[in-house]
Amino acid sequence: MRRHGRSQESEADARDGHPHRPPLRPRADPQAARLAAGGRMTPDAALSLQGSAGNAAFVAVQRMPRGGDNGEGPAEEKPMDGLSRLRRANERAEKRGQAAATLGQADSPFGAYTVNKGRGAGPYITSNVKHQHPGSESLGTTYEELVRALDAEHLPLVAQAARSGAELDEEILGSMDATQRRAATMLYGIMTQSEERRFPGAGKAMRSALTKQGDPYHEADEFEQDFPMGKVGGAQYYREVLAGKKQLSDKARKNLEDMSSSSSDEERSS
Repeated sequence: MRRHGRSQESEADARDGHPHRPPLRPRADPQAARLAAGGRMTPDAALSLQGSAGNAAFVAVQRMPRGGDNGEGPAEEKPMDGLSRLRRANERAEKRGQAAATLGQADSPFGAYTVNKGRGAGPYITSNVKHQHPGSESLGTTYEELVRALDAEHLPLVAQAARSGAELDEEILGSMDATQRRAATMLYGIMTQSEERRFPGAGKAMRSALTKQGDPYHEADEFEQDFPMGKVGGAQYYREVLAGKKQLSDKARKNLEDMSSSSSDEERSS
């Protein structure tokens, strides 16, 4: 995958306080991390508040009464672990239901793809050069091949495209060449048509994993660690996790914890 990185020398300059080279990945402040552990704010928000107003202001926020604790305002949603998020996403998707896949050509914001009958619950997604993506190069169908075909900034756009009612960044969309649009199309089709039918709720977990790929430090080969549905038996793995027969890996758990908890953040109908 083509990554927008920075040389070790440039990053060293940033760490030494070079005025025009802010660090790409700021060092975590242990105090902010401890304060954020109370569940009031995300670590990034903690660092921001700590930097602008100091620890005293952050502690004051931590000590404010939670909504619902004193009968005033709605109760604040408690943080959920990865297993709880996976279970809730699965239950919501099961409740919504999904019609049988319509075989044949389908469209995405990046171009057309083909929905074919698969071996299991999910259809098999393909694309071609002649009719759908003229000018594109030969492209594999594995997650690693598709993810590597895209720049870091493109992958969160694919995740965003699957959200109902989402508007895409036209500048980033316009920067993609024919091969990149084809790869994005394939990922979109797999996410919305195939994985969601193999395991209801998997689409949301896949969006979270694609969003992580927007970090230039997060490599393509980490995708299947974040989203184990990409491996053989991935859907069964998630089922066994819900049944208590297996445990989530650290990366899979963190990916689930990072995915959206909003019930309005759902897939486009497919």
